[in-house]
Amino acid sequence: MHLTCTRAQAIFPSEGLKLWNEKPLPLLWDCHHGDIFVLMVKGLAVEPFPGEVAAVPLTLEVSLSPYDEVLTKIETFAAHHSLPLSLWPTFPGQLQDPLVLAACHLPEARLFIFSETAVLTARATPEGNLRLSVAGAFKSRKVPCQETDLILHLERAASTRLLSFCFSLLREKR
Repeated sequence: MHLTCTRAQAIFPSEGLKLWNEKPLPLLWDCHHGDIFVLMVKGLAVEPFPGEVAAVPLTLEVSLSPYDEVLTKIETFAAHHSLPLSLWPTFPGQLQDPLVLAACHLPEARLFIFSETAVLTARATPEGNLRLSVAGAFKSRKVPCQETDLILHLERAASTRLLSFCFSLLREKR
């Protein structure tokens, strides 16, 4: 499923780098390996970042409009992957789930920056978008990689809860 990422930012002070998007980019939400689902944004810009430690290293903002079109995408994606959507009677302020992996590939620096202990927090923005924040202890390794990207791996249950969160938010907006 493709959605639009209106804002992406990853700040890694220990590496002195910041990733961000100059324009809206496609966000891919797909099944990766069996019960692992991936959210991926490619085409991010990289620049030096001499700042302090970021409160939240990774932030993504995803457009959920036009509402009817995104709602159809979510319903189709959930049905295709047998993910049971739940409509929550009252919309929660946020959703938190552990991630299997949060990572960025930086080919020019030959870096793979990752966390296997990251936690995803999802919130609705006042504009009706979805804000995803990721916090965790990030490490890096020197490895060859092909393209700059930001990826989040979720277990099936976490992906289902996040889809249901989006589904409930969209149904509330209708």
